[in-house]
Amino acid sequence: MKQTGAEMVRWDLSDLFASPTDPKIEAALAGSLDRAIAFEAKYKDRVATLEPSEFAAMMRELEDDEDAAARPEVYAYLLHSQNTHDPAAGRLLSRAREASAERGSHAVFFTLELAQTSDEQAARLFANPDSARYRHAVEEARKFRPHQLSEPEERVLTDYSPVVNSAWTRLFEELCAGIRVDVDDQELALAEALTLLQEPDREVRRRASGAITVALGTDVRTRAYIFNVVLQEKAIDDRLRKFPSWVSSRNLANETSDAAVQALVEAVTGRYDICARYYRVKRKLLGVGELHEWDRYAPIEEAKREVSWDDAKEIVLGSYNRFSKTAGALVEQFFTHPWIDAPVVPDKAGGAYCMPVTPRHHPYVMLNFTGKLRDVTTLAHELGHGLHDLLASKQHSFDYNPPLTLAETASVFGEALTFDRIMSEEKDPKVRLAMLCTQCEDAFATVFRQVAFNRFEDACHTARRTEGELSVEQLGEIYQSKLQPMFGDALILTDEHKGWWSYVEHFLHTPGYVYAYAFGNLLALAVYERFLEQGPAFVDDYLEFLAAGGSTPPDELVKRLGMDITDPDFWDAGLRILDGMVTQVEELAAQA
Repeated sequence: MKQTGAEMVRWDLSDLFASPTDPKIEAALAGSLDRAIAFEAKYKDRVATLEPSEFAAMMRELEDDEDAAARPEVYAYLLHSQNTHDPAAGRLLSRAREASAERGSHAVFFTLELAQTSDEQAARLFANPDSARYRHAVEEARKFRPHQLSEPEERVLTDYSPVVNSAWTRLFEELCAGIRVDVDDQELALAEALTLLQEPDREVRRRASGAITVALGTDVRTRAYIFNVVLQEKAIDDRLRKFPSWVSSRNLANETSDAAVQALVEAVTGRYDICARYYRVKRKLLGVGELHEWDRYAPIEEAKREVSWDDAKEIVLGSYNRFSKTAGALVEQFFTHPWIDAPVVPDKAGGAYCMPVTPRHHPYVMLNFTGKLRDVTTLAHELGHGLHDLLASKQHSFDYNPPLTLAETASVFGEALTFDRIMSEEKDPKVRLAMLCTQCEDAFATVFRQVAFNRFEDACHTARRTEGELSVEQLGEIYQSKLQPMFGDALILTDEHKGWWSYVEHFLHTPGYVYAYAFGNLLALAVYERFLEQGPAFVDDYLEFLAAGGSTPPDELVKRLGMDITDPDFWDAGLRILDGMVTQVEELAAQA
């Protein structure tokens, strides 16, 4: 790997703990368990009947407990991300999750009893300023009442939680992190090999794609078995909790309805023609007879550009500062403090993420920075999450994290800011065309592709429940059948593509997650369009929108920006923006 300047941009996790063997970790785990036992003894059988003042005191106490309990597991997860093959990090992650489950068994009563809050008791709590602060938490808990089990049953499930989904997901992540791709006599990590799909030389892309297919096939049966276990675990949980569909629990947690999500899916799949139109233009621009999966992210003209870490930092930070000095100052903290882990190194987890901790502790951003232009928008994306977390830190623990339906809004908005900054400084129409193509492809990846992923998940969960364990071949056929429609006849996925489902970790760690990308992207496009219309007058409203965190249902929060996500035409409005972007590509291509 060439040097990018990101090699030394690593986390300093000492503000959590000094090392995996730091005795403060065990002390924290023991202290959290002691507090959980004491909390249970103090409040069991009383949660749903407490006087408002005592209820508020209980919730403040629980906030303190949650803050202390979160740190060991976050620390272990971050260490494991840096090196998934480090035994000490893996051992600590298991220990932290097991301790969390043990502590959680003493908190089962709380969730159950909070959900049993009567209408009359809720009215009393909401009439008191101190306890009304927790209104949203109470209302959300009450929504899950029909899906709760008895306390003994919930305790058993909590006790088993370290050895079910999280354990299988960890194994899946470690297998993916260990994948090595042999490309032109070079052994690359999967994340490095995937960047070759953005190379201008089509033969390089084709060879890289073939090598990735071979590498994914080395232990695909193991990963398929893991996926099958997770699918069946979800089926059992949904049956026990009486959820009507495999995605209903995710929708409820996202504070949206099955009908609303179905409307989103139907709106997006109904406009696959936008994606197909774009790839017909790209086929002409590349001058090839037929496009395949290795051509999806092929650069157009001068769009392929190497970017140093310092350049990426300047572009992204400048973009946020241009939007808002307040936002820029918050984002700059990630660079002035060791809150980013940027380089590609052996055995590091793939992809990128922003990890929130608690409202009282800063978040962390993980990247695999390879010096590509896409890495700049990825940086802007993850820092959008970071900005959201920092602004929402004024909320208490229960209202800190937004639902997944809102979680992508700030990140996509940050990408749009950065893209517009780059475009405003570029005068060459050929380069502008190439960059617009990149923006379209990124938007398609988070709208059309993620909904296609949702269709894959839907088919897999349904088939697993009706047909039993799914073979590698079945999974590949399902994947191909759900991904091909978004391209129409403009790009043909070859049989080699069938196994590429097998490195998408979202399918395992959070079933149903992926549609939130489309939700957030289309919402962010609409929000960004509102910013372009209103200019500086919009900034404060937007920052307040982010600062609300998870304290307000999405439909109500979006209405504060003058939009209505319950309107059937809302998603069509976002899709029309994507349609307009493709029209611009068609016009610029005609001039090229």
